[in-house]
Amino acid sequence: MITSGSMEMPSMLGEYYIKGEIMSDFVNRYRQKVNPEEVRSRFSEITDSETPIWSGRPSPMSMVGRYILAILVLMIHLVFFWAAKFEDVDGEGNLNLVVGLAKVILDISGVFGFVIVMMVIAKINHYLNVSTSGGWTTSWLVLNGLIPFTIVLLDWSGKLLGGIFENIPDTPMWLDWYYPLLGVLSSSFAIAMTTHYRNAFQYAITDKRVHIRKKFLYLDTSAVGIPFDKVENLKVDPPIIGKILGFGTLHIITDGGVPDDSQRSIQDSQGENIGVFRMLTGWVFAQRSRGDFSEDPSSCLYSITEPMEVYRLINELMDER
Repeated sequence: MITSGSMEMPSMLGEYYIKGEIMSDFVNRYRQKVNPEEVRSRFSEITDSETPIWSGRPSPMSMVGRYILAILVLMIHLVFFWAAKFEDVDGEGNLNLVVGLAKVILDISGVFGFVIVMMVIAKINHYLNVSTSGGWTTSWLVLNGLIPFTIVLLDWSGKLLGGIFENIPDTPMWLDWYYPLLGVLSSSFAIAMTTHYRNAFQYAITDKRVHIRKKFLYLDTSAVGIPFDKVENLKVDPPIIGKILGFGTLHIITDGGVPDDSQRSIQDSQGENIGVFRMLTGWVFAQRSRGDFSEDPSSCLYSITEPMEVYRLINELMDER
């Protein structure tokens, strides 16, 4: 048998011996594409006895929904700026209709109409429970509404206190040009954070384990190694756009499994015991159900390219053990 320090040698059946183990031609093709030292530098938990076979991260196109949402939020800011500052758009197109609607909202409720629109968008996005419905994105959408609300509230408070007390310092007031300023800053921040969020997740497959690493904002970090003997099943779940562009999520089902219907009913009954508080606030946190599998990039191989090939790769590595 070839020792661990020996070079790989092909067999007559197209298999490869490495570190005393047989590696198929399909597996070896992936192993030859990775730089073992570079993978080990990113995954310090990979042991010397493991051989890196594959590495990857979420596809850039997996974040297209977040990028589109950032552009949509920028356009909403610009529409309200135009509605507050200028006349209607020439013509009878959809843009003129949108600007006209924004004018009606501003005439009725002022800047609070913009706040309500942002809060409604945040709630709809959260309820749909899609790829953009995470906590960071929802908080960002809510913040877009809270900033003008806070400025107007401070302005009103300053005027109220100024009528009662003397020497009250000037408080900020909401100006029309804040719409494009807030829109550009907010959308740029969202795009930058989305790019950083995608780069925060890294995946690696060795001949013994699947490794999932997260390093977000240098504080939110985690590392998980899933041995093949703990894997019970695999499921590929590509979204519609993923089927077109060639990416999808690979769920690794371990011997812990996923919550079954009985466990879910117990959790639901426990939630119902919250009573009045749940009745009053449940609509705020309500989301539509998407099935049994989490889309958290730190618990699966999220939106990787060629997911069916990686699916086959893991299966072959499990069969060779």
